[in-house]
Amino acid sequence: MSFDARQIQFLQRLVEEHPTQRTAGVVAKHFCEHFSLGRHVGRFIEYHSEHHRMALSLLQAHDLPVKKPSARAMRADSAKYGGLSEKSLSAAPHSGSIAIKCLGNCLLGSTPLITPPSSYLVVTPEIGRHITCDRLMLVENLESFRHLEQYTWINFFNKNVMVIYRGDTDLSTGNVSLFLHTRSEPIWAFVDFDPAGLVIANSLPSGTLERLILPAWSSLRFLADTPRGRQLFDEQYSYAQGVLNRTVHPLLKNAWEVMLELRSGVTQERMMHAVPKSDM
Repeated sequence: MSFDARQIQFLQRLVEEHPTQRTAGVVAKHFCEHFSLGRHVGRFIEYHSEHHRMALSLLQAHDLPVKKPSARAMRADSAKYGGLSEKSLSAAPHSGSIAIKCLGNCLLGSTPLITPPSSYLVVTPEIGRHITCDRLMLVENLESFRHLEQYTWINFFNKNVMVIYRGDTDLSTGNVSLFLHTRSEPIWAFVDFDPAGLVIANSLPSGTLERLILPAWSSLRFLADTPRGRQLFDEQYSYAQGVLNRTVHPLLKNAWEVMLELRSGVTQERMMHAVPKSDM
């Protein structure tokens, strides 16, 4: 017999916490009925010291970890136990990671970091904090981040730039936000030209936004003249207007004024086709 993750965690809590009772839920009733683990009394399962020892014996007999793994446990940690799938109880492979591209001469210690076109590195924030650069650049969308070199209109002004993907369900946006708060370099924001994109730029650590990466206004106005652009604006306006009407950053105020005039937006993917002239 094998146990699933919920059952394993239930046994681990019995061993660690030594509870005297638990609500008679599905897992608790399963162990009570099939393993005589605990005594069913009304809405609860009662436990005594022999039951705590029994939970420990069940884990050990099935070659399972007695203690709950840390939040950053790897699949290799789970694979040590013969009764446990390498995927069980371990963190997702990209948990606690951020994705970066290194443009120019970014260094990890004395080692140059190179990311070929259409590639990126996945590192822990701890490693990222030791990378030296001149500027940080936040990119909203993964495809644009991956193929950033194809945006030929972006001028990097010969700076050494660590580009950071904002994140998604696999690469946590929370990790990126915390990471940006540990750095002191000015930040360039390359986001969709829509209300949600400007809200992302507005959420950067106070005083760090140096540059909003956008094509020339003439090109942006042309690219915004689409049904999709107007749809983006209409869908996002109601929830974003409060934040953007209150923003005090000159770059964001200017971009918001243009967006209100156009009543439309432009995705990063569409910006790839902008004329090769730098932004603001």
